[in-house]
Amino acid sequence: MAASAGLTALLLAPLPAPAAHADVPDATAGSSVVTVRTGGDRTGGLGVVPLAGVRLALYADESDTTPVSGDWARCTSDADGDCNFTVPGTGSGGANEGARFWVRQVEDGVPSGWYTNPKLRTGNGSGSVSYPSTYQFRTPALADGRTYSSTRDFMYSTAYGVSPYLASAGTWQNSRVNPELPANCGLDVALVLDLSASVGSALDSLKAAANKFTDALTGTPSRLALFSFDRNSPSTGTANHPELMSVSTAAGGTAFKEQYADWGLGSGTNWDQALNAVAEADPDYDLVVVLTDGNPTRWGKPYQGNGSQTHFADTEGGIFAANAVKKEGSRVVAVGVGSGVQGDSGLNLRAISGTEAFDTTNPVTADYYQTDDFAEAGTALHDIALTHCDGTLSVVKQIVPAANTGEDVTGAENAGAGWQFDASTTTSGIGALPDSRTTTDDGTGAVAFQPTYPADVTGADVTVAETQRPDHTLVTQGGKNAVCTDLDDGSAVPVTNSGPTGFTVDVPRSSAISCVVYNRPARTADVRVDKTWLVDGVAYAHQDRPEGLSAGLTLTGPDTATPTDQDWGAVREGYTVGDSTTVDETVELPEGCVLEDARLISANGGSVDHTLPHTVELTREHNTFAVRNTVTCKAQLTLVKKVVNAHGGTAEPADWTLTADGPTGLSGTSGADTVTDAVVTAGSYALAESDGPEGYDASDWACADSDGDAVEVRDDTVDVVAGTALTCTVTNTERATTPEPTPTPTPTPTPTPSETTPGEHPGGGHPGGGHPGHGGDSLADSGHTVLPYTLGALLLLAGGVLLTTWRLRRR
Repeated sequence: MAASAGLTALLLAPLPAPAAHADVPDATAGSSVVTVRTGGDRTGGLGVVPLAGVRLALYADESDTTPVSGDWARCTSDADGDCNFTVPGTGSGGANEGARFWVRQVEDGVPSGWYTNPKLRTGNGSGSVSYPSTYQFRTPALADGRTYSSTRDFMYSTAYGVSPYLASAGTWQNSRVNPELPANCGLDVALVLDLSASVGSALDSLKAAANKFTDALTGTPSRLALFSFDRNSPSTGTANHPELMSVSTAAGGTAFKEQYADWGLGSGTNWDQALNAVAEADPDYDLVVVLTDGNPTRWGKPYQGNGSQTHFADTEGGIFAANAVKKEGSRVVAVGVGSGVQGDSGLNLRAISGTEAFDTTNPVTADYYQTDDFAEAGTALHDIALTHCDGTLSVVKQIVPAANTGEDVTGAENAGAGWQFDASTTTSGIGALPDSRTTTDDGTGAVAFQPTYPADVTGADVTVAETQRPDHTLVTQGGKNAVCTDLDDGSAVPVTNSGPTGFTVDVPRSSAISCVVYNRPARTADVRVDKTWLVDGVAYAHQDRPEGLSAGLTLTGPDTATPTDQDWGAVREGYTVGDSTTVDETVELPEGCVLEDARLISANGGSVDHTLPHTVELTREHNTFAVRNTVTCKAQLTLVKKVVNAHGGTAEPADWTLTADGPTGLSGTSGADTVTDAVVTAGSYALAESDGPEGYDASDWACADSDGDAVEVRDDTVDVVAGTALTCTVTNTERATTPEPTPTPTPTPTPTPSETTPGEHPGGGHPGGGHPGHGGDSLADSGHTVLPYTLGALLLLAGGVLLTTWRLRRR
């Protein structure tokens, strides 16, 4: 189901438009373009980083050894990974009309640091039918003006059931040169185990081979990581362990082996996912060992392929993922086991590792192995592990619990950084000594000395002196200052004490010797308690906690059972290992904050979970603890509107809508629940108002906390701090109205003298003019001019319009 879904998604995904690859030329009239995508490192589940500098050529026949003549029949990939052939004469009647060419890589046609894979093995996944298939692809019949892409028109194929299984993912593969293994004893190694169904009854033998590899590195300053795969990685029912685990001691080796002791089998073989999981892991590894019993039958994530046959695409994916691993500086060694990876299968093992096959004489430089069974593979793994360990001396420092007495080393752990050992020899001709090495924080607690031997010297007496710390004492074993073992066969090696803490041991040039030195800390002890806060889901160091949160630490001892104050992060001395102290605190929180939990969460670097107060035992010289307080703080915000009706206005506070724009948005009218004692997330809030009546001017916003103290408002923005309650007020004051101007009276016109009969009015009519019953003169009949009255009216009208416009603009 998952494979079908992944394949469907891949097929339905839109193909890249030609314009996305600017360097692919357009096919012009009379020509065709063949473009091949070249790739290097796997990225993500299906992506491949382009590879520039790959040189390809066109061949007329699949068996030809010489390319078609003409520069157009050769290409070099560009920075986009495009290798482009512009083929002339493909138009009507042209020499190459309808021609089909074979695309193949020229000899050594790779950039520096890469190698070619001219052939890859295809066939049944079981190895029963194998084809050493030449890595070449035939173009379609070329047509005038067409462009043919390897990711669409040829090379790319999902015909997984067609023999000889040449289906490709469409991106041309090449392999990175395998990095060299660091020339030191003590490696960071990723062990990658094939758990496909084909392993079958040999599963226990596979685990035994992995055990042999682990045992070979046990006692050296080495660390191991673990990966599994079938059609996915991790394999069905298992988990990958990319973190590095020290195997410098037997206990460390045992713990590593327990991780895969109960693993079962899955189905399918996906080298691509297996190696890509390694490439995507955070640690960088010196060495990646792939232990597999068959060729890949799946590729990509989500996985593609049919799970039964090995196609070009299945191995291409493994190559791209292996390249991503090698890019990080990791050496990849492929160990094939059984009949499924014999013969031509070496082509595929070579493609993911390097060009040099193991021939019994070259364990230091061999890239891939083809072994008959897991027992032989275990021997090969043992030899790989000890490649650079012959003639070396590893010294492992372990710290015994302080409560132990005598020579009891039960519970010993690898030392941390800073333990110095000095090695010297009296054997003539030995090089690289004297030497001084100091442990690091890599978790191994170990260092390695690597003497060099003249041809005629078979071994060296090496004396190791320890720079003893004043707060530790040496713990002997059987009266000896160290316990030494030959890693080749696990036998004990005699030790001679040298001074109070040193020892001398014989180191043969053909063996790897490992010695363990035990120390017990002095019984004086001190205590440091660190403090963190988890406030509203956000973690804070004590010194960075939000304002207003306070906690005071108290400890009991060393001389009294009464709790006394102690600064967080400060060391209190005077205790003895085995003493106890009670950790407690007093907490002060601002209003609105609640202490949900106060717990002891760490003891000497390990996770614990205890409520306070809690009594702890001091098991070592320097005891460190951590307390975390979980606090929830609610912030509150109230928005208030005040209105001053100074000139008879009737506006009310509820006429305005008040808003606060921030992590928690508020909106409502003054007094509404939505803006009164509203619980908000701490942060910055922009304050605003809207919808109010005209004629009112707004003041600046003024905010105060619950104590009435003013809180700064900048550009109408206030910061609301967790645990506080703010009230923010804006006041709107009515503006004074401007009186309307009084119109200027129109003067009464002076009558024009005329020769009328007294009492008679021009035009007849009645005294007073106009019509009967009307007072005053009728302008129409008076014979007086109407112009003065008309101008006065116009002036009054214009003044009214101007006044109205002025008042509207003020509003």
